[in-house]
Amino acid sequence: MRRDIGDYPISLKRDARCGFTLLELLVVIGIIAVLVAVLLPVLGKARAQANRAVCLSNIRQLGAAILMYCNDNNGWFPTCAVWATGSAYKQFPDDWVHWQANRKLENSAIATYVGAGEKLRSLLRCPADTFDGRKPHLAIAPGQGPYLYSYNMNQTIGLNGIPYPGGRTRITQWSAPGRKMMLTESREVYNDAAWWSLTPLAWRHGTGTSRGNAVLSSGQKMGINVSAVFIDGHAEGTNDDFLCDYFQFQPWAP
Repeated sequence: MRRDIGDYPISLKRDARCGFTLLELLVVIGIIAVLVAVLLPVLGKARAQANRAVCLSNIRQLGAAILMYCNDNNGWFPTCAVWATGSAYKQFPDDWVHWQANRKLENSAIATYVGAGEKLRSLLRCPADTFDGRKPHLAIAPGQGPYLYSYNMNQTIGLNGIPYPGGRTRITQWSAPGRKMMLTESREVYNDAAWWSLTPLAWRHGTGTSRGNAVLSSGQKMGINVSAVFIDGHAEGTNDDFLCDYFQFQPWAP
């Protein structure tokens, strides 16, 4: 028997009340926008904290590798791998990292202790660091390219100066090893495999205001939460006010 649509208990006709009004849509969009505005800073802060944790872990492992090198080489540190100039500095086999384009990274002095290839490359790079626009330093010998890693060795520990063995030191020469820095992160514009105490530190983990030091005047912007590993092997976050001091390249200073 034929039935009309109206004979069914539930109408097949669309009820206009099932849709959203323009006002309701705007309210939902507004709520989503507020949630995004609240969550983005939280997520950004969590990402920054995660990056700092990875960075600190990286530098701790690199520091441990350098100390193992010392243990296997009668207490001598590896050299700090200042770029070769052809006159004052040259590439040494004992450079802690063979970072140059004309060398093999797996030949780095620390590679034996932490592994080579992508494992070593990832340890040498802070996840918060960027390498776009990095350029070679002026007046260096050709073929080396820019330094495409994040960490820098205190050059007083083992300067690769001519003639060999340059300015290498032994771990036993260093007083106050818990306060003398071995590796850190310098400001990107000055970045190199080596660091000295008049080089400002990285800003990628945050910035603060300096109280005044050998590099910065009081009130100037400085890096904070900068990763550093010290000669005794411990790693911590630091800043320019602590590291940018002549004390850091005086092995005898108590």
